[in-house]
Order: sequence, then structure tokens, then C-alpha cells
Amino acid sequence: MNHPSISHLLKNQTVVWRVTLLAIGIGLTGYVLFRLPQMPLNANYADLFALWLLAIGAYLVAVMPSARRTHSNSAGWQSSWRVRGLVIGLTMIAFVLRVWDLGTVPFALAGDEASFGLEARRVIAGTLGSPFATGFMSQPTLGFFYSSLGVRLFGATQVGVRAPWALIGILTLPVVFWTVTRLKGVFFGLCTAALLAVYHFHIHYSRVGLNNIADPLLVSLAVFLFYRAKARRDSLDWALLGVVCGISLYGYQGARLTPVLIVTLLLYYLAHDRARFWRDYRRGLASALGAFLIVGAPIMQFAFFFADEYNARINQMGIIQSGWLVEQARRFNTSIWHVLFDQFRRAALAFNLYSDQTVWYGLPQPLLDPIFGALFLLGLGYGTVSALKPHADRRLFPMVAWWWSAMILGGVLTENAPSSMRMVTLTVPVCFFITLAIFQILKLAKHAIADFPTIKLLIGALILFGAINVKIYWFDYTPLRIYGSTRAEAATMLAPALNEFKSDHDFYFVGAPFMYWGFATLPFLVPDAQAIDILDPITPSLLAEVSRSDRGSVFIVIPERSYELGLLKQGLPRGETREFHTSTDGHVIATLYIVSP
Repeated sequence: MNHPSISHLLKNQTVVWRVTLLAIGIGLTGYVLFRLPQMPLNANYADLFALWLLAIGAYLVAVMPSARRTHSNSAGWQSSWRVRGLVIGLTMIAFVLRVWDLGTVPFALAGDEASFGLEARRVIAGTLGSPFATGFMSQPTLGFFYSSLGVRLFGATQVGVRAPWALIGILTLPVVFWTVTRLKGVFFGLCTAALLAVYHFHIHYSRVGLNNIADPLLVSLAVFLFYRAKARRDSLDWALLGVVCGISLYGYQGARLTPVLIVTLLLYYLAHDRARFWRDYRRGLASALGAFLIVGAPIMQFAFFFADEYNARINQMGIIQSGWLVEQARRFNTSIWHVLFDQFRRAALAFNLYSDQTVWYGLPQPLLDPIFGALFLLGLGYGTVSALKPHADRRLFPMVAWWWSAMILGGVLTENAPSSMRMVTLTVPVCFFITLAIFQILKLAKHAIADFPTIKLLIGALILFGAINVKIYWFDYTPLRIYGSTRAEAATMLAPALNEFKSDHDFYFVGAPFMYWGFATLPFLVPDAQAIDILDPITPSLLAEVSRSDRGSVFIVIPERSYELGLLKQGLPRGETREFHTSTDGHVIATLYIVSP
């Protein structure tokens, strides 16, 4: 009588466990999708969130190889303490540049940052319970749950809003190193990470409390996992790639580039060697797709039922969806193609010629200095040609596809190009192409001159880039206080004084129609204050009512309505005036008229 071998029994047992775990993951996902439409946004979603995480975990364990082989790391960084030390050192530099004086640089707490903070406070208070919906500016609410970690730890402050996203910016450094090392080797990865660590554009968006900074991390991590999965043929790597692509659906609109870029890479490899690629990686691709669907299912369900809400920001800012493209062509009596070319020119040359058009950075110069801007163009041109020509260098294609797709989708096809907050993801390919240009130039010089000091010049170029960018951000940009608008600056300056008075004073905001108390910076930094917007000119009856109150009163007057200060002084003569001035030109940015109880 034949008996099955021990190995055969173990194999069958493993298959049963895998099928069981897959069934658990799929079943839990289905249950979460069934429950979500039945629950209001302010309900407690802790159980569903835990089940969602459990479904993801079950799926990952199910696709994990039975025996993990020891894979050699082509980069060799794990075996070199020097490389590890350099990566840690670069990460520490990034940490200092992104965390030092985080509460006052940039000085103003912008309205969008404060709105993220208010949503985080809703999470803490329990009035926002669902991490699988959208909130402020149609942003997925999972980001607000992440923001709430900083507010819980540091309170309703600039640091509380910004710290979680600064961490994201810092973590991008080692991920970029691993990604670029997979593509071009350790030395190339170190140089690209070094440039990103000190690049003012990446530093700035790491220091503001907005989810834009997650875009380069998610795309970098996805590209890294794609190439690691491709090299190691490990089903868990493929599944983790699907997890990252699914998580990107919960981020800023720019993060949705992540699955688009991965699909582009798949098509690129299929076009070059369809039969072999499909034969070797079809199972891994299936693992990635399954993980993507499980992770993204809750927000995809929301997007299906509330498509306008989920895509509201894209529909508002997209030049085609909003009708802006046609309107601009009509307004300037030109063709649509001419408007598109102008958009392309401005977005493509945001790093070389045109300055940011928004208050979210507002740097009054291109995003690169002239020296490294020229090197970037050389690297981009060389990389694009090399990636697309016959016998292409396939290691360059991910960065080429990343830069061109993000520039077009986030720059050309959105209003007001160039808008820096939609181009944060480009910081990584920009640093990559600068490195590529430097390497190619030094390579040519080495061929021409045998004893050419390549390493010294390379290190010198990195130091020069760092010096230029630190100067731009800390010495040129920061003192201007142009981030977040003058309204945000005024609200940030007023907050400490208002917090002193809020316990025994009522606030009257004299700002309409130019500014209201609801400007998010004020209610976030001055929580639980009693405030009323004075929509119409101040009247004697209002002053008489204030004078009869047992509590004190603080009138907050913005410059556009400063002419009403005379009425306040006449009707409430015992009040005290306190003016707030900008640090740049010294003009009055707001005035408090304080009437003690």
C-alpha cells in the first residue's frame, strides 16, 4: 500500500492554509465593503479598520513564499558598513533640515495646513470616524487620521500639524537611495539621495503639514518594489507593490500617479519582451493585483458611489474638466493648442525659467538655480533619448516616465502652471537627472584626461548644490514670509495674543468680506474661542451691547477695515490698541482693540 510522502503532505497542508488565508482576506474585505455604506461618517470605524488591516495581513501571509531564499543584493549596501553609514548620515542631514525650528519655518500656518489640523481634531474628537471617505478639499480622510498622530502628541500647534509629514519627507531619503541603487548602483543612489536631502523644494514641502510630500515616497517605494520583485521573483515583493499602489489611492491626487507609473513600466517591458516577461512574472503580477484590490477596495467603493466627491479637486483644477482650457482660448482669442503649448512650456521649465504661481511655496525664482538647472536639462535630455532609443538603457526608463508623466498630468493639465504643490513628486527624478548629467560629464572628462580628479569634483558638486539650496531656503526664502499669504501670516501672529484673552474675552472679527474668523488658521490655533464675524460696519448699538457685557471684548481689525477703529475708540474709549506688523516691510497686518471686563 502506497503512503503519501511527508513532503507531499506538508505541501498539501500549505496549500490548504494559503487557500484559507486568501478566503479570510477576501471575506473580510467583502464584509468591510458591505458595512461601509451603512455607517455615518461620525461612527466608530475602529472595528472595520482593524478588519481591513487583518484582511491585508492575511493576504500577504497567504502569498508569502514557503521558504524565503537568501537573495544577494546587487547593490551590495548591506555588506558595506561605509555605505550604511553614509545613508544614515544623509538621513540625519535630511532630519535636521526638515525638523529644525519646524514651528516657525515657514512662519505662517497656512489655511490648508490648519484645515488638515482641524480635520485631525475631528478625528481625535470622534466626529470624523471614517478613514475610507473624503474630507477637506476632497482629500481622503485616511491622511487626516495620520495627521492626528502629530496633533495628539504636540497639540494644536504648527509642530503638531507638520511633524507627521516631516517624517514622511525624511523617510523618503533611504527609499530613494534603495530605488536608485536598484536602477544604477550604490554610488549613483548615494549621490541622488544626497541631492534630495538638501534640495530646497523637497525641504519646504517636508516642513508643511500637507500630504503632498507623500507623493515622492509612494512612487519611489513602488518603483523599488517593482524592480526588487522583478529581480528576486518573490511573490511577497509583488504583493507589497500592490499594497503601496493601493495606499496611494488614499493620498493627495498626485499620489495616484503611483499605479499609473507601474502600469506604464509593465507596458514598457511587455512591449520589449512580452512572451518572456509574461511567462516569468504573471503570478507575481496576480499577487500585486490582488493586494492592490484588497487595500484599495474601501476607497474605490467610495469613489464608485461618490465619484464627483472623490475627483472634485481634479475636476476643479483640471484644465479640461473645469472648462479652463476652452475659456482661456476664448479669452485670448487663440487656439486650444496654443494654450496647451503655453502650459507645457511653463510646467516643463518650472525648474529653469518660470517661478511658482502659488502661495504654497511662492519662491520668486525657478525651482533650480542656473547651474544645476542646466545640468538637469542635460540629464533629462540624455536620459530620455537613452531610454527610448533602440537598444535602450531600460534602467533609465522609470525616471524618464516618472518625470514626463508627472509634469504633464500635474503641470500641463492643471490650472495656473507651474503650481509647485502639484509637482512635488518631481523632486526625485530631478535629482536623478542632475546626478546623471554630472556622472556623464565626469565620465567624458575621465576618458579625455587619465588622472582627472573625478571623485573630488563629484564631491565638490554635491557640496555646491547643498550650499546653494540651503542658502536659497534658509537665507533667501524664509525671511520673505511669503508662504501661505498675508492672511495666514496675520492669523499666525495673532494666535498667541488671542489665546491669552479667550478665557474671559469675546472676540469680534472685523474682516468681512476680506477675511473671516473661519479662516482655518484662527480656529485651529485658537480653539474653543467665542468669536463673531462683524459682517456690516460697526454700529453704536453693537458697541452699547459690548459695554454691558460682563466679559471683556477683543475686536480684531484687518487693514481693509481699519477706518472703523475710530468708531471703536469713540464708542469704547477705555479700550487698548495693539498693532501687529509684518517683519518684512513693517506695515500693519492686524490690529486688536481690547476692552477689559
